[in-house]
Amino acid sequence: MPYVPSTRHIDRICNVIEGRTTRAGVDGKRLASSYKRSLEQYHLDPGATAGPRILTVPELRDVQHREESFLRASGQCLSRLHEMVREADYCVMLTDAQGVTIDYRVDKDRRHDFKRAGLYLGSCWSESEEGTCGVATVLLDAEPITVHRTDHFRAAFTTLTCSASPIFGLHGELLGVLDASAVRSPDDRESQRLVNHIVRQSALLIEDACFLNAAADCWVLLAHRNRHYVEAQPEILIAIDARGHVIAANRRARECMPALNQLPRHVSEIFDVPAERLFDAKAGRGLVSLRLNDTGSPLYARVRQPSSTLIARRKTAAPRESSSSSSADSAAPHATPVLAESDALERRRIVDAMNDAKWRTELAAQALGMSRATLYRRIAKLRILPPHKC
Repeated sequence: MPYVPSTRHIDRICNVIEGRTTRAGVDGKRLASSYKRSLEQYHLDPGATAGPRILTVPELRDVQHREESFLRASGQCLSRLHEMVREADYCVMLTDAQGVTIDYRVDKDRRHDFKRAGLYLGSCWSESEEGTCGVATVLLDAEPITVHRTDHFRAAFTTLTCSASPIFGLHGELLGVLDASAVRSPDDRESQRLVNHIVRQSALLIEDACFLNAAADCWVLLAHRNRHYVEAQPEILIAIDARGHVIAANRRARECMPALNQLPRHVSEIFDVPAERLFDAKAGRGLVSLRLNDTGSPLYARVRQPSSTLIARRKTAAPRESSSSSSADSAAPHATPVLAESDALERRRIVDAMNDAKWRTELAAQALGMSRATLYRRIAKLRILPPHKC
């Protein structure tokens, strides 16, 4: 594995830790903090020239199995990113939230060289094991970074350059890290600015793919502030549950609409339209025009309905509930035979909430945003019976 002389590298690391050498900017402070932790907390040797720990095949298989949905959502984007950077002799790696490389792309004729440098499936890049590197720093700070050549803590990696970016899940949890690394690169770290930007944009695309997969049982708004980009490139993704509550939003949506940083919230608290209008929207009926309650700014969206499999499950459950309702109605002489559309929708939401709460009214009332007394009155009005009484 190529590397700079270890003695000279150790002196460089110690100079940064002791404050004799500084580098301007936020990244410089992040690297200095990481050096100090690597040396003083994890007791790592900056002069070490061994490669990273590599998981065994069974160990890697277990990790990949746990991350199956993440791998499925990221695969296409990983290949696309590699196509953009392969001519510059980069490999592309995807790690999980513990820094284990679970997928990667590299040219076949360069695989051996990258493997010698530790850039391979199953390699482990946590700060506690490898010190300062692209993946480890992102895992800790959840911010993109380029760790260029001698920025690395260990001498073994001082010819590498790594541009890494975090990937977040449906509710803002860290899923893993996307990394583009080169075995050799120019000395000037500014040469990595474009690669860093491409990696960050690719990480956002993977996030959106993961978001859509995870929100398969929700209505999803795919929106943009410019109506002409809604179909081709929606930047805002918002997931809405069956009760009309916004339960998740992607990173761009939260940046544009601060109200989405505190969820769940009912659709009507954020937009000027009732949830029913969104639930009734069909993909083929064009765009839905929305306006933000906070600012009055317009937003244009199309609505993706829950997946057909989940809808089918609900339809199979509907006859049972309908049958139960019919029995209850026949037993009650003053029951209303046909509910108005708004009452039917409310009944559906209350039943869903009660099922989710396992028919504990206190939890269901909290989910619906009403008091228990109000919930009891509506249950009585809409002739809702628990399953064991149907």
